[in-house]
Amino acid sequence: MELASVLLSPQTIATLAVGLIAGLIRGYTGFGGAIFAIPLLSLIYGPTSAVALVLAAGLVGTAQLMPGALPMATWRQIVPLVLVSLVFTPLGTWVLLTTDPDYVRRGLGLFVLVAAVTMMRDWSWQGPRTPLISGIVGAVSGIVTGIGGIGGSVATLYLISSGQPVKVIRANLIIIIGALTIAGFVYLLLAGAILFDDLFKMLIYLPTYMAFIWVGARIFRGTSDALYRQVALWLLAAVGIIATIW
Repeated sequence: MELASVLLSPQTIATLAVGLIAGLIRGYTGFGGAIFAIPLLSLIYGPTSAVALVLAAGLVGTAQLMPGALPMATWRQIVPLVLVSLVFTPLGTWVLLTTDPDYVRRGLGLFVLVAAVTMMRDWSWQGPRTPLISGIVGAVSGIVTGIGGIGGSVATLYLISSGQPVKVIRANLIIIIGALTIAGFVYLLLAGAILFDDLFKMLIYLPTYMAFIWVGARIFRGTSDALYRQVALWLLAAVGIIATIW
C-alpha cells in the first residue's frame, strides 16, 4: 500500500510528465530535453536532486552515442574545451551545494529562458575558435554543468556555426556533452549529494524519458521542422519564466 501511494503521489506523476515531455522534445529536435526538465524537476525535488536526475539521463545517452562519435571528432578543437570544463565542473558543483536552493532554481530558470531566446534568434558564436576561446567556453560549460547539468547548451551555441559538416559538429557535441555529463555526475557522487532517494527517482524518470525519446523521433516525423522547433523553444521559454518567478 505504501509503494502504491508513492507511485501515485503528485511528485511521481509530475516526474513522469516531465520525463515524457522532455523525451519528446529531445527525440524530435535533438536538443532541449535537459534544459526543459531541470527547472521543473527543481520545483518538484529541489536543484540537487534535479541535477542528479538530468545527469543520470545524460549518462544513458552518452553510452548510446559516444562510440559512433569518437572516430569523427575534431580532437584538436575540442580537447582544450573538454579539459578545462573538467577542471571547472567541481566549482559549479560547489555552488550548487552551498547556495540557497531557491536562488539556484531561479538562476537555472533564467539561464533556460536566455538559452531559449538565444536559440530563437539563431544567435551563436561567430568569432575565432582558438584554444583560448575554447578554454573559456569550457570553463563556462563546466561551471554550468556543475550547477545545473546543462553546460552542453553553452558548447552547442559555440560550435553550431563553426562551418564544419553537421556530422562532425554532432560528433564533437556528443563527446563534449558526454564528458561534461560524466564529470558532473562523478563530482556530485563524490560530494555525497546523490542520495538513496535519488536512485528511486531515477527509476521513475529514466525509463519514461528514454522511451519518449524514441516516441518523439517517430511521432513527429510528419511535422514541419520549423514549426516544431518554434513550439519547443517557446515551451522552453515558458518553463524558464515559470522557474524564475515561481
